[in-house]
This record gives sequence, C-alpha cells and structure tokens, in this order.
Amino acid sequence: MILPDEIREGKGRIVYQGREIWRQHQFPVADGQRVRVTIESFDSTWGGSVRYRPREGVGLLIDKQMEVEGNSCHHLFIWPYPVPIEELRPPPLVEQLGLPPVEKLRRITYGSVYEEGGIKGRLCLWLDEPFRPVEVICHTQDGHIHVMNIWNDGNMRNGIHFMHNGAWMIVEEIGNGFRYHCNDLYPDEDFNDIVFRIERL
Repeated sequence: MILPDEIREGKGRIVYQGREIWRQHQFPVADGQRVRVTIESFDSTWGGSVRYRPREGVGLLIDKQMEVEGNSCHHLFIWPYPVPIEELRPPPLVEQLGLPPVEKLRRITYGSVYEEGGIKGRLCLWLDEPFRPVEVICHTQDGHIHVMNIWNDGNMRNGIHFMHNGAWMIVEEIGNGFRYHCNDLYPDEDFNDIVFRIERL
C-alpha cells in the first residue's frame, strides 16, 4: 500500500490507521548523557527501483554538540555501509588546481568519519560493521536529541535527505530508550527500511 498524498506532505507527528508516525522524534537526554545507537536491520529498495542504489541511515541533531570518539558535531549521520570512497573524491578540476578535497576521511574505532559537504558540525560516520553499537556523548541545553531517518539515492554527491515524502517513523518505547521503525523516501507502509534503537547508558 502507498501512503496517501496528505500523509506524504504531512509534518511533525500524525496518526495514521491508528498508529502514531513521526517525521522526527525528540529523545530526552541530560547534559553529558551517553547513549548507544544500534542499527538492527536495513533493507531500502525504494519500492524495487532499479534506477537507484538507495542507502538508509540514522540522523541525529542536538542543540549544543555530540561527541563520537572525540569528534564533535551538531548533526550526526550514521550509515551502515562501507565508506563510498569514489563518491567522495573531488571533481577533476579541484585536483588539477591543487585544492584540498572537501571530504577528509578520518579513521575511528567504528569506521570512517568526515564532515559532510565540508560543513563544520555535520559529521558522517560510515560503519565497518553495520550492526555495531555506536556510543555518543550528548551535550545539550534543551534536553533532547532530534532523531530522524535519513537516505541517499546511492551517490553522496547528491546529498542527504530526510523528513519528507515517505520518511516517517513508528516509535516504540523500550526499557531505557526507543526503537525506530522507519520508511525511506518511497511512501509505502512497511516501515522496515531501517530499524534502529537508541538507549541511555
């Protein structure tokens, strides 16, 4: 089943067929709180598209900053895939002019990180092991991480997308956090394109 137009264009939180679905969810945390992000499954096909090789990931936003092994950011994008090196290379003109590439990869325990689009504070983490838990330290004044599911069409040069069209989440409360059942861009009703949980430590 395909989500109706009014749902695809909706914002915030709505009730659809008796279930609450969210564009983004506010995960309560204290200043200095450590949380663990664990991807449980991912299977993004964009409705069986053969044109794209879609990727699905976890997006986190905070008012002050988050830290992952000493790397600080306001936005954290976690991808359960090996880093796509070729997509991050600068255009040939950049190399010919001797300018530095936009994406400077750094290795950490979990995989590879870089500042997305060269924008300070927007950190991409590509996991070596897709289901390995990632520990994040949260520094906040408003007391929330803003959680969303993110996607890319299979080429990082085309950017990261979230919070529109089919990208809704079902949020399930668990003992010390929440589990998120997510759609990708394609507006179907299965909510299984990525499933992840966030837990307070």
